[in-house]
Order: sequence, then C-alpha cells, then structure tokens
Amino acid sequence: MRVFRKWVLAIALFVALILDGTLAFYLHQFMNIGAYGASTWILPIGIMLIGLFDDTNPNEIWLALGAGIVADISTLGIIGVYTVFFPVSCWACQRVARFLPEIFWSRLIVVIIGVTILDIYSWAILTMVGIISVSIKIMLISLAVNACWTIIFFSITYWIWGNLAENYPFLIDLRAYR
Repeated sequence: MRVFRKWVLAIALFVALILDGTLAFYLHQFMNIGAYGASTWILPIGIMLIGLFDDTNPNEIWLALGAGIVADISTLGIIGVYTVFFPVSCWACQRVARFLPEIFWSRLIVVIIGVTILDIYSWAILTMVGIISVSIKIMLISLAVNACWTIIFFSITYWIWGNLAENYPFLIDLRAYR
C-alpha cells in the first residue's frame, strides 16, 4: 500500500484524462454556442492546481510531462502540444504559488490565464501543422466560452485536486515525516 500512495496523483490524472474524453463526448452539445465551442480541460486544470497546491515537489513536473505524452498520444495522435505545455504550466504554477495567497480566487485567476494560454497555444500549433482551420475571430470568442466552462470545472474539482496534492504528493512518502 505504501507504493500505491505514491502513485495516487498519477492515477487521478489518468482518470481525469478519461473523464475529459467522456465529458467532451456527452457535453459537446452544451459546450458549443453556434460556431463557438469550448473544451473540457479537466486534466490541464488538475495539473495547474497540483502545481499551485504543492509548489515544492519537482517530481510533479515529471508527472506533468508523462501526462502530456499520454494526453498527446490519446487525443491528438501527435506528440508536442500537451507534452510541452503541461510541464511548463506545472513549473510556472509552482513558481507563481510562492507569491500568491493560498485562496480559491487567486488560484482561479491563474488557472483561467493558464487555460487561455493553452487554448491560444494549441490553436496556433494545430493551425500551423494543418490539423485545424479555425479563424482568429472564432478562436477569440471561443476563449470566453472556454473561460466560463473553466470556472465550472475548476469549482467542481478544486477541493479534489487540493486534497490529492496535499495528501498524496507524487513519489513522496509522507508517512516518513509523520
């Protein structure tokens, strides 16, 4: 059981990846307003919240890299978008967390900014590669729809990610300190 406690956060991120796909399949009709759509970003929200809650564990950056590789392979089929963004966002959130107050609202602002950057970054990469062809106007208006959905997903999962990050840090055995 000791080994299992070290990997709970990784298993939770895998469940979040599966939940992202499932919710995207079932909620897509509610997440689109005309031509403007949103994405389910539970996995990126989770990675950013892990970085905000536990700013001292460098192992979580490696966890974010692994989650990025798995997310890229399972959703896009190419490696690059999430593989770069997830560890960078986790690292940035760990650095920002040292200066921000540890309250819900400040973390919400950081996550909304992070998801907005992810939207713009993924749009730019996927447009350059030729996988999508979405105009800038549609993408910019979709950012507002995505921000609204981010607030909803953030509010629902905030306490879950906080509990997991504090009680089950990745590859750290807290029982040695108790």
